[in-house]
Amino acid sequence: MKKSKIRVSYLTQVPGPYRERMHELVHESADFTYDVIYCAKLEPNRSWKLSYGNYPIYFLAEVAKTFRHNNTNVWKLLNKTKPSVLIITAFKPTMLYGVLWCILNGKKLIVYNDGTYDSELHLSFVQKLIRKFVYKLTSSFMAPGNGTVALYKSYGVRSEKIFRSCLCVDNSKLKYQPLQEREFHIMYSGQITERKLPLFFADVAIALNKLFPKLKVLVVGDGVLKDQLLTKLENNHVDFHFAGFLDQNTLFEYYAKSKLFLFTTMDDVWGIVANEACASGTPVITSKDAGVAGELVVHNRNGYVLPYDVSAWVSHILNLLHDQQLLSNFSNQSINLVKQYNHQQAADGLIDAVNYAIGDKNRLPQANPIIS
Repeated sequence: MKKSKIRVSYLTQVPGPYRERMHELVHESADFTYDVIYCAKLEPNRSWKLSYGNYPIYFLAEVAKTFRHNNTNVWKLLNKTKPSVLIITAFKPTMLYGVLWCILNGKKLIVYNDGTYDSELHLSFVQKLIRKFVYKLTSSFMAPGNGTVALYKSYGVRSEKIFRSCLCVDNSKLKYQPLQEREFHIMYSGQITERKLPLFFADVAIALNKLFPKLKVLVVGDGVLKDQLLTKLENNHVDFHFAGFLDQNTLFEYYAKSKLFLFTTMDDVWGIVANEACASGTPVITSKDAGVAGELVVHNRNGYVLPYDVSAWVSHILNLLHDQQLLSNFSNQSINLVKQYNHQQAADGLIDAVNYAIGDKNRLPQANPIIS
């Protein structure tokens, strides 16, 4: 395909396994030239082993020492590549250098913030002031979900400037297994850290085990609270299997081993693990602190959104485990709902945001709307 003279750069922290295909699709199908600039190849808390996609990539550093990302060399790279449009995904110093570069060079800016209105309530006055300043300079906005849309609107951003670009996995790679053949009843998957509430998960499993004696629990992940979690389960005679940290391909097989996925979290702006579970036909129980709540996980349709009360979680889990038809309905609805969260939608949302930013509004929209 012959490309236009428009060049778009996507400036973000580090590569992630859930974005590679989107970048490929944009590179392959967009009229403009597209590249991705990463602050580093890896951050301190990530163990991902990635195969990078087929698209132009620049790395500003090998491994980030902190999450702050202060790469002054981004200025030299931007002077070399000269993008017409710069997309930033955070407000780290590196991205703010990019904002300043756009101001001085008269280039368009797009913000793709995956924060939500609730998750950014705690930000300092200075942090909010920086966002307010940047948003006034921004030509268009990308949002993974309704929480981010609400965030943008709280700063006075008009709806017409906001484009949905979902967070997703390759749904076709997730395995499905009939519910009656699944070995485990409930599953934990993620970092075993305080933010993910693994000890609340343990409390639910312990209480459930007293009412559902044949309970089998699957735990996937690793983290500083691993020993506490496993010891608590063992001391309370819960039958569990600990799979540890799994690479992405192996992990995709594990969601189909459990009838339910308990997504406990103190704060997740989205929660890609819910996409993985839904694509496997595994209903999700979570709280309003997960961005997927009310969008990908709809209460009483394909899962439950509950307060952090052990008895409430136990009663809703038992409701599903004792009603095979309801469990099957939730499973089917999970598969149907997650279909619209795909890499093509994500890529099309990005392309729409670029077309709006450069004034090519006649080409809108490409992205399919996401309906809960």
